[in-house]
Amino acid sequence: MQFSEFKIRQKLLKGLKFHDFLEATPIQEKVIPHLLKGRNVIGQAKTGSGKTLAFGIPIIERINENRPEIQAIIITPTRELAKQVAEEISKAAKFTNIKTMTIYGGVSFQNQVNQIRRGAQIVVGTPGRLIDHLTKGLKIKPKIIVLDEADKMFDMGFYDDVSYILKLIRGQGNQQFMFFGATIPDETIELSKNYMKDPVMITIRKEHDERIPSSIKQFYYVVAESSDKLNHLINIISDLENNYNGSNQLKILIFVKTRVATRKLANTLYSLGFKAKFINSDLSQAAREKTLEEFQNRRMILVATDVVSRGIDIENVTCVINYDMPNEIQNYVHRIGRTGRMGKEGLAYTFVSLDEHPLIFQIEQKYKTKIKKKFLRYR
Repeated sequence: MQFSEFKIRQKLLKGLKFHDFLEATPIQEKVIPHLLKGRNVIGQAKTGSGKTLAFGIPIIERINENRPEIQAIIITPTRELAKQVAEEISKAAKFTNIKTMTIYGGVSFQNQVNQIRRGAQIVVGTPGRLIDHLTKGLKIKPKIIVLDEADKMFDMGFYDDVSYILKLIRGQGNQQFMFFGATIPDETIELSKNYMKDPVMITIRKEHDERIPSSIKQFYYVVAESSDKLNHLINIISDLENNYNGSNQLKILIFVKTRVATRKLANTLYSLGFKAKFINSDLSQAAREKTLEEFQNRRMILVATDVVSRGIDIENVTCVINYDMPNEIQNYVHRIGRTGRMGKEGLAYTFVSLDEHPLIFQIEQKYKTKIKKKFLRYR
């Protein structure tokens, strides 16, 4: 289904088209019509399935551009996610007068107060800093309230904080509530009973959730020695750089198993003349945010682990490379799902040892996909 088939304003369609958001994902196709009608919704779909635009498009459509006060609150578990959600909504709202801002800890409280006073219709924030603002003078009753990644929020211990926020911003009349997550835990249902009238529950089927998009071209190499991996990697990166011919759009995401390996591989690539950086849990929060921002905005190679990458949504990844096979084959789908999004073509390369070779066939059978074998080339 094309976004143009929804009954939404032309300026919103123009923003979606400008950023190549043309075709709705399954969660968007099912959720958006209900939200445009003002219904309360509980939506379940995996990370990376398009949940942000599933609630973002109806929010933009329902915002009054001529009123500068806060009309929608989106609560997220982490500041990384808050920034990503705000950025994606801002892209879709590019040709409107709607302003989106973020509220999270670790930065100036007063600067956020000043920004609110200047006017913003949509606020995306984390529970702790939202409570700070709501208990220190911010009085709002937004018409739209969203819990994004609600299951993750509750796993992190934010249930009481979220409940408190909802009590503070609850209005008397027609507020619309949207709760989204990869799962629907008991806490979500409990909150929905307190705040949602006649909610619609949308669940994307597990078998659809776990499919590998046909837009991703998958390849694998069988490696006998660790030195072969580096040769493969250099060939792949060099070919991609030649194909992109200096474009800043080239983004390569490489997965390894350990924190030590992220640093070692990134430093090796950097010494060979490639723009490579690493991200792992040893880095400070500020350093991780800076690295992710660089990766989002410039031509770069990022080396990461599964643990650090979870919950981080990076757009327009050109190629994913499994330098090390994941410990569990379902993580293969999670990894390569970072490329080939929103109908765009993606590339995924995987290196396997002789012992790991059978895992390729397991992935093909389980996910009904095809991973083509490639052979090492020496330059």
